[in-house]
Amino acid sequence: MMEFLVKVDEKVYEISELVKSISFTDKLNDGCSKLEFSYVDDDLKLSNGSSARFKYDDTNIFSGIVFKHGRNKKGEITVTAYDQLRYCKAKDTILVKDDTVTTLANKMCNYFGLKKGTLTDTAYKLATSVQDNKTWLDILYSAISETLMNKGKWYVLRDEFGSIATRDLEDLELDLVLGDESLCHDYEYEKSIDDDFYNVIKLASDNETTGKRDIYMPIDSKSINKYGLLQYFEVLDKNGNPSQIKSKADMLLSLYSKEVETLSLDCLGDTRVRAGSSFYGQIEDIELNKKLIVKSVTHNFLPVHTMIVEVAI
Repeated sequence: MMEFLVKVDEKVYEISELVKSISFTDKLNDGCSKLEFSYVDDDLKLSNGSSARFKYDDTNIFSGIVFKHGRNKKGEITVTAYDQLRYCKAKDTILVKDDTVTTLANKMCNYFGLKKGTLTDTAYKLATSVQDNKTWLDILYSAISETLMNKGKWYVLRDEFGSIATRDLEDLELDLVLGDESLCHDYEYEKSIDDDFYNVIKLASDNETTGKRDIYMPIDSKSINKYGLLQYFEVLDKNGNPSQIKSKADMLLSLYSKEVETLSLDCLGDTRVRAGSSFYGQIEDIELNKKLIVKSVTHNFLPVHTMIVEVAI
């Protein structure tokens, strides 16, 4: 049912019988995944740099490196391990030219010597830019956001049991229903216009030919009448393509002119659920009956497998 391997000084140990708690946390395009666990054994001394691999119900859950370890009064060794993406928090100056999310991910893996998995071709060519004093992860996440806003396709960058991957979220849909009478025993729901909500999109581009600034500003009048004017503003590259800028403005309005709904579900565990995967949600009290995308998930494996799932609605 459970396999838990750690490697210390080139020796591999199976510690399933020693482990007292295991928690795996994964977030959508927000850093590396994390495995936190504790065990009791006075003879086995894990150190920072040791490796950990965890499987549950024959499913590959986590493979990574120990970055923290400690001890509590009960004699339990507490450990935090991260996947390969932890190394990509390093800052650098990167020239983005003729690149896509895929080519940037490939460059990142080459630079840090990371093992590559499935790097889905995102196809969209990013705007030329110099990304200065930014982490590799932030550069990749910005590229994913740019691709979403211009192509309408959403991708995830993640570590899959020791291999870096980029995946189209449409390919991560699960045959799974969570909600009323289906694995879920509690939930918290919120609807907001406080963050990431805009009913006016204002994009500006300096036109060197005319010497003026071109403005593209689609609006949602009904939304303004209901909520007040909430504006998004961005200055784009000079002499931008008018049709592309208009398309981007319209895309942003369609993305941001909806109330932001957040939902957290407390459920029995399903090892297939990771950040970026999607499932069908059904909760009668909030009139929910639709596909949901996982923003973050925390799996707790002992004494029984449960999970807390935060979703984008």
